[in-house]
Amino acid sequence: MTMIRITAVAIGLAAMWAAGLTAQTQETKTTTSNKVEITGGKDMTVIGCLNRNPGGDYILTKAAANSVKPLQYALISSDDLAKHVGERVEIHGKAVTAGNGRVTVESKTKTQVENGKDRETQGKTEGAIALVMPWLGVTSMKTLSPACK
Repeated sequence: MTMIRITAVAIGLAAMWAAGLTAQTQETKTTTSNKVEITGGKDMTVIGCLNRNPGGDYILTKAAANSVKPLQYALISSDDLAKHVGERVEIHGKAVTAGNGRVTVESKTKTQVENGKDRETQGKTEGAIALVMPWLGVTSMKTLSPACK
């Protein structure tokens, strides 16, 4: 009788181990895309230093536009700005400040599960968003200096 229990326990443990291996080897792939659109706002040309904040977003610091005191702008661009981080740049685009223009942010996340059910979520925020700093939608950019001083 004891031998039957030991065999049953061994079979049960082997089945749980195999199920654990199957769960561990199941692969998932998550893809997130964001689309940011500016409507209204003001056309501007701004000079400043292109930086990246810890969250991965691009910002223009030490920025000056048409004798306006230096500001920071959160940058919106479909271009890869990574190669310009640390440069002094001139950016032309549309600026959205509190009460001037609207920002629409659409986010889609898709999770593909191997041998399982895929999931997709999406969200949209729009309107006169409370801004910590103004947003600047990049239309064009040129490097003025390879290093920002």
